[in-house]
Amino acid sequence: MGSTMKNLSILSCLLIIFSLLHCAQNVPTSPDENDNNSGKLILKVDGANAPEGIVWIEVFLTRQGFDTISGTMNLLSDSTADVSLENIQAGEWHIKVDASDSTNMVLYTGETDIQIFAGFTTQVNLVLEPTGAGFGNVYIWVTWGVPPAGNWTDHPGNPVFFPLGNYWDYSGVSQSKLFFDDNLLKMYYTAQGSAYSGYIGLAQSSDGLNWTRPVSGPVLSPGTYGSWDEDAVAAATVIKDSNEYKMYYHGWSDYSGNWHIGLATSSDGINWVKNPDPILFGTSGWESKLAPSSVIKIDSIYYLYYSGRINSEIKVGLATSPDGINWTKNPSNPILVSDKPWEGTGVYHSSVYQKNNQYEMIYMNAAGTGFGRATSTDAINWVKDESNPFFTKDQTHNNWASYKIAYPNFIRINNHDRIYYTGLNLNGSPYSIGFVTK
Repeated sequence: MGSTMKNLSILSCLLIIFSLLHCAQNVPTSPDENDNNSGKLILKVDGANAPEGIVWIEVFLTRQGFDTISGTMNLLSDSTADVSLENIQAGEWHIKVDASDSTNMVLYTGETDIQIFAGFTTQVNLVLEPTGAGFGNVYIWVTWGVPPAGNWTDHPGNPVFFPLGNYWDYSGVSQSKLFFDDNLLKMYYTAQGSAYSGYIGLAQSSDGLNWTRPVSGPVLSPGTYGSWDEDAVAAATVIKDSNEYKMYYHGWSDYSGNWHIGLATSSDGINWVKNPDPILFGTSGWESKLAPSSVIKIDSIYYLYYSGRINSEIKVGLATSPDGINWTKNPSNPILVSDKPWEGTGVYHSSVYQKNNQYEMIYMNAAGTGFGRATSTDAINWVKDESNPFFTKDQTHNNWASYKIAYPNFIRINNHDRIYYTGLNLNGSPYSIGFVTK
């Protein structure tokens, strides 16, 4: 990266939760001698990749009411250096990292707040900024627990798709669903003109960065007065069979009532004909409000993944069909539920795809703060990654989505994995769409 910028990469960062491992450990001395809810932090730095002149790395962990935990590493002592921080109490801490030269002058520094949960792994992206002119940025990737297979990076040009401010998309665009068709990348998305309204729009692109709209208005609108979807249509996921497109979407006639999943078909992907009745009905409990998120075919059988919710409780369900019209809910439902602290009251909007002889799922948590990944051999029973969440709202470029990230949708473009998602910041801007890549 030139003489003005080099990467300082943390090779591994291991957080060991003592209570989880059930091993005999030293008892923490502050603030509670009987509290085993603590951890150990080991930072390892590749000295060969450090910017010129960096000798010392100092790490400080602070928290009100607790003693400061600190450590120092010397990059000249070995090709790799490490520092161990003992007895980290679970909870929110402030981490500060300084990089100094041989005279102890701090050349790079960075700090952020981190949350440590007992028995839980998370990921923190810490950036060290230069303290003087003429220096570049130093990036440190800090991973708690088992490192993920690869790091996802937010696209620096995000967001890449915006609302136009028309009557039907004035409040934002969201819930993007993408697939390749006729040598183009097509994206169906939900547009909001006002609260509790919804329309389906279509955009297309050759590179996933620059988008055009083949029609000026929505391709699917709410139904007529008295219909089950008279107020809104949203969350369209589309599959193409031979020369017919099938769109699964959800709608409602009363936002506070049941949400159902409907089907529309098309010969060109633009003009759609709705089935008069839903193909899956919202009922009661966690399936009161249904919304589709993915549809795939496995051995001529359709698999439709959907979210179900009641109040803030959200879960993932599965239905299968031999024809895409008549559906049977899986007896194992729900197939994915919240059971990790970061997931909060629910998991939903699963994006399911096949990769490396297995099925993979990307999903979001109820609060819209992070994305997780799960894998399966049969597309029914899922195992979550220990490194979840693998991407959070705090990692969005220039904090463009610092308030909420939602509705992940996986797609592979030009041998690169991408996840398109909806973002919202704290400045009152409407929902827009960006992506992360690996």
